[in-house]
Amino acid sequence: MFRHLSPFLKKNAPRYALGILVLLIVDLLQLTVPQLLKHYTDSLSTAHPGPELIIPTALKIGALAFSLAFLRFLWRYLIVFTGIDFENWIRGNLFSHLLELPRSFYHSTKTGDLMAHATNDINQIRMASSAGIIMGVDALFVTASTVTIMATTINPMLTFLALIPMPLIAIGVRFVGRIIHSKYIRVQGVFSSLSEKVQESFSGIRVIKSFSQEKQDLASFNKINESNYKANMSLATTQSVFFPSIRFVGSLSAILGIVIGTRYVLSGRISLGSFVAFINYLEMLVWPMMAMGMFVNRLQQGAASVDRINEIFDEKSNLRDTEPIDLPADLSIQFQNLTFCYPGEKKPALQKINLHIPQGSSLGIIGRTGSGKTTLVNLFLRLYNIDRGMLLIGGRDINSISIDQSREIFGIVPQDNFLFSTTIENNISLSDREPDVEKILAVSQEASLHNEIMSFPDKYKTYLGERGVNLSGGQRQRTSIARLLYKAPPVLILDDALSAVDTKTEEGILERLESRLNHHTVIVISHRISTLKEMDHIIFMDGGRIVEEGTHDELLALGGGYAEIHNRQLLEERIKRDDYEYA
Repeated sequence: MFRHLSPFLKKNAPRYALGILVLLIVDLLQLTVPQLLKHYTDSLSTAHPGPELIIPTALKIGALAFSLAFLRFLWRYLIVFTGIDFENWIRGNLFSHLLELPRSFYHSTKTGDLMAHATNDINQIRMASSAGIIMGVDALFVTASTVTIMATTINPMLTFLALIPMPLIAIGVRFVGRIIHSKYIRVQGVFSSLSEKVQESFSGIRVIKSFSQEKQDLASFNKINESNYKANMSLATTQSVFFPSIRFVGSLSAILGIVIGTRYVLSGRISLGSFVAFINYLEMLVWPMMAMGMFVNRLQQGAASVDRINEIFDEKSNLRDTEPIDLPADLSIQFQNLTFCYPGEKKPALQKINLHIPQGSSLGIIGRTGSGKTTLVNLFLRLYNIDRGMLLIGGRDINSISIDQSREIFGIVPQDNFLFSTTIENNISLSDREPDVEKILAVSQEASLHNEIMSFPDKYKTYLGERGVNLSGGQRQRTSIARLLYKAPPVLILDDALSAVDTKTEEGILERLESRLNHHTVIVISHRISTLKEMDHIIFMDGGRIVEEGTHDELLALGGGYAEIHNRQLLEERIKRDDYEYA
């Protein structure tokens, strides 16, 4: 069960052991209080109490109280603080592990589930590893010690008779514990759905409002929220019945102890002091009995959470990686009869791709939706495994280059321009721990973004909302382009990254990109011919294949799919121009 958590547990076992030892000392000292009261009460019944009796007893109880206060702080420091460290350790390792998992994992896993793992599950593990340990020690040690002391120092038969109801607790704990476990699993599952719904609604708030779906989305949320409420109420109801029942059983023991103990005192079988101590011990047993139920509760919930966390840690990246190598100076790209299928798919997304991209050249990629354009460039970033010998970088198989090195060679502006909730400055300099202000200004000008940023009240310190919600689509694209230019990898990839900017701005960005061709290879995917026509080489893709390739003029001369798109776009531009002049 603890296979992924054992490094922390092994390292901190001494702290836990010392904390448990201190807790045991505290429990032992607590057991001496009734004995002090016993002797004091018996002394009162045989002699008139004077300072010689009262003051030493009071000092003993005071010293005991002070010692208990200090030792209680100490075991809390050793156990509870270690539990908090454990929570922090798990969360850090979980996040690190999630960053290493491939994209396919996130395609099949809900964000709400991951949020539940990172919050509720880890919190339950912390509670089980801190409060659970405390309750377990109290439940076992205090119960056993108290019963032993009662039987040996007071009266074994009285102890036996008073504790007759106690086995009911063990039976109830075993039965109810299973019910609590299943109900808690249900609570965690519904919480995952609730988190997923909230995250999805907030991320898609623009779409919800633009389609006037507020009422429908609220109804959907209320339905999940109601399920969450019912699941939590069901668990709370079980717990609400369980714990008072344990208290009631403890009260039955107290009643039996008072009734039978009184007869024992009157018959002279035990002293009045022993009776007082006996009642105190019975009261002390109530908490361990409750702790036993709470311990099982924590243990069941913690075990369920550990199982769920283990499922994530058991997920492994299937990407082949290797040690870093010395990269060649020439980083030309060569596809050699490349065929690629997505994991779990039988139909190839790319078929027999043969292509050479010299270093410092520009490549344009165009094709209909679903033709494999994005898939082709994603292979550069090592998001998926590919067969050996099909993709070469500088004459070396890409599988012989480490994943980190591959991602340093290639930089991409994807179709989904994701910006983080931080300043524009930090978004642009994402690849640099110590941002270079002059470099930020320079790449912003290259991306035709600088003037617009300077018009904002906080300029480059402008804080962006989630996913850059307070920028326009074109501004988000150009911020992503500036981020790529700031990183300045050897190969720059723009995946439909100019679709939201006007033609004039697009031309300016492309002209400035041309100045980088001496130092960088540029690959541009676009649906617009105007974006690609100046590229050194252009490929037209369809059905996962390269069906046409050449320069702009060569492709027009072929009269194929590229020429068809070119003519259609010319017609669309002419119609727009005529409509504008007519208006």
